[in-house]
Amino acid sequence: MILDNIEMYNCSQIDTFKASIRFENAVSLHSSVTNSAFHNGQGWGANIKSSANILMQNNVWFGFRPVGVAIDFSKNITFDSNVISHVTERLTVEAGNNFVDKRAGLTVC
Repeated sequence: MILDNIEMYNCSQIDTFKASIRFENAVSLHSSVTNSAFHNGQGWGANIKSSANILMQNNVWFGFRPVGVAIDFSKNITFDSNVISHVTERLTVEAGNNFVDKRAGLTVC
């Protein structure tokens, strides 16, 4: 995947690892995300897991919860001149099969 000069708004799924940009087991070819803006998601900003050969440069990550950018079990990742800002806590707490909304104390099925 090669992304340059894009904007992504309201991407990422609440209470999951499904980030606005996600690389999982991406090891065969080179990928890059450059000069882009990602903002106001309900979940993670970026999740790079078990991947290789990725360039992340000159991006802005703003308004995600509870993780801005996560890089795990990966190699040859270049993360250069990025801004990560306004990462806040989750809005819900897992409660078995239900979720409790921390703002109102409501149980959501």
